[in-house]
Amino acid sequence: MLFKHSKPAMFLFVLPLLLIYGIIVIFQLAQGFLMSFAKWDGVNAATFIGLQNYQKLFASPDLWPSIRNSILFSIFLTIYQIGLATFFAYILVNVDIWMKKFFKAAFFVPVLLSATVVAQLFVSIYHGDYGLINKLSEALGSNWCQNWLAEPIKGILAIAFGESWKGMGYHMLIIYAAMRNVPKTYYEAARIDGAGAARQFFALTFPLTSQAIKVCFIMCITFGFRAFEMIFIMTGGGPGNYTSTMSIMMYKAMFSLRNYGLSNAIAMMIVFICVVIMFGIEKATTSTNTDM
Repeated sequence: MLFKHSKPAMFLFVLPLLLIYGIIVIFQLAQGFLMSFAKWDGVNAATFIGLQNYQKLFASPDLWPSIRNSILFSIFLTIYQIGLATFFAYILVNVDIWMKKFFKAAFFVPVLLSATVVAQLFVSIYHGDYGLINKLSEALGSNWCQNWLAEPIKGILAIAFGESWKGMGYHMLIIYAAMRNVPKTYYEAARIDGAGAARQFFALTFPLTSQAIKVCFIMCITFGFRAFEMIFIMTGGGPGNYTSTMSIMMYKAMFSLRNYGLSNAIAMMIVFICVVIMFGIEKATTSTNTDM
């Protein structure tokens, strides 16, 4: 209350955070944007070349498969993580189950694992020769066999499944915390009015936790376009461009081609897509809330 009506004092307290944000985020974005118009190998002086990096990017045969893979990765990640996170959070909050604390911890354990560990785990599951899935199929007397990571579409979805399994618990805890904050009296009133479990979820739980779910939704969608570690460790974007994404393209442009300008152009495209998605989701949810 002391600084409620003092704008200079409020600005003084916010200024350090604004400076840190400006240095870490805004300055780096601005520098990357400028470098996307330059030719630079990381050693010699940068040379301004205009839109050549963007022309090269859009002429690349890897661009559209990478965008397709990024979209598939994002969609699978979002459906898996938000769907299961919401379901498990609702069960843990509203159903009296045995060892509830154990399940809460168990769902979060994969989040704590290193991406390298999880990637190697799923490589051993998907491997075409000695993978767990194919070996189980063989043990059951079936000739069904899949080379999971070496095929288009199937490869990127297999990696997305591993990434989804790793990160689902993080979103579950966010949604779980939001659901715990819904007053129990609302549910008691709904039960008195004859509302069943499904009606309670869609009329009470979902609307009152929609902001938390929206945050998780944005995080999942944008992470799909920024995902790198699991894809790089499991396939390196290959074979060919079957599992290549925009982040993999950016890495290869920087470290394989030594073309830092092209790498920054790809980075700017990723930033643009993520910003458009965030504003689109925000606009859609705002319009929905206004209509309601």
